Amino acid sequence: MTAAKVSIIIPIYNIEKYVERCLDSILAQSYQNFEVLAVDDGSTDHSGMLLKRYVDQDTRVSIIQKPNGGQASARNLALTQASGDYILMIDGDDYILPNLLEKCVAELEKGADMVVFDYLSLDKKKQKHYVSVGSSPITASTAPWNKMYAAHLWKDTFFPEGYWYEDLGVVPFLLLKSQKTCKINEAFYVYDQSREDSQTNTISLARYLDILAVLDYLKQQVGRLPEAHTTMISGMYLEQLGYVMTLNKSRNIQNKKERQAFLKKNAARARKSMPQLVQHHT
Repeated sequence: MTAAKVSIIIPIYNIEKYVERCLDSILAQSYQNFEVLAVDDGSTDHSGMLLKRYVDQDTRVSIIQKPNGGQASARNLALTQASGDYILMIDGDDYILPNLLEKCVAELEKGADMVVFDYLSLDKKKQKHYVSVGSSPITASTAPWNKMYAAHLWKDTFFPEGYWYEDLGVVPFLLLKSQKTCKINEAFYVYDQSREDSQTNTISLARYLDILAVLDYLKQQVGRLPEAHTTMISGMYLEQLGYVMTLNKSRNIQNKKERQAFLKKNAARARKSMPQLVQHHT
C-alpha cells in the first residue's frame, strides 16, 4: 500500500536568514513521503537562490515563483498545485520538529479530517515557550500552521487576499467543516517571533482594521455550511473585537485620539455584528 502523501506549503518573502532552517527541518522528518511547494513571492534578497539549492538536491522540493502579492496569494497559488492527500502549511521563518508528519499522518489515516497540535513560541531572547491550544474553532488558534488537513477540506476554499490576519477568515471555517478533528497534546512546530519586521511584531492601525473585513469574510464562508453556527460566529466576533482588538491591539496605539477612534469603531462594529450579545452586556 502506498504511503499517503503530504503537500507542504511554504510562502517565502525576503527571509534568507531562515530558509535553510525551515527546509532542513522538513527534510529531517521521520515520515518521508511529501512534496514541498515553496512559493517565492517576489523575494528581492537571496531567498530564491537558497531555495534553488534545495530543488537541485531533492526532487520533492519545488519552487513556485510569482510577483509579490502577499502571504495569502502565495498560499492560494500553492493550494491549486498541491497533489498530496494531506496539507501542511509552514511559515518560512519557522521550523518543525522531526516527528510532526509521522504523528499527524497516523491520526489522519485513522479517519480524522484535521489534526491540531500544540507549538513552541520562540521569543526575542530565543527562549522557547510551550503553547497549548484547544480543538474548537475558537480555541485551536486561527494560525494555519499548527494543523494538518485532509486535502478535501480545502476544496473551493482560499484565503482572502489583500489583508493581514487572513488566517482568521479561513481556519475557523475549516474547523467547523471538519467532521472529525483530532487534538495531539504535543508541540511539533516552532513559531519564531524574534523577527522585528515580522507581521506579529509590526504595529499598524490600518492593518488592525483588516480584522473587521476578515471577520466578515469568515461569516460568509461559514454561511456556506449546511448548519447554522451563529454561536461560533458571535464568539469569534466577541474574541476578536473584544479581546484581540480592544484589549490587545489598542494598547499599541500611542496617539490617544487614534486609540479612542479605534475603540469607538470596534464598539460600533460589535453592536452591528452581535446586537443581542452586546445589549446583554450593557
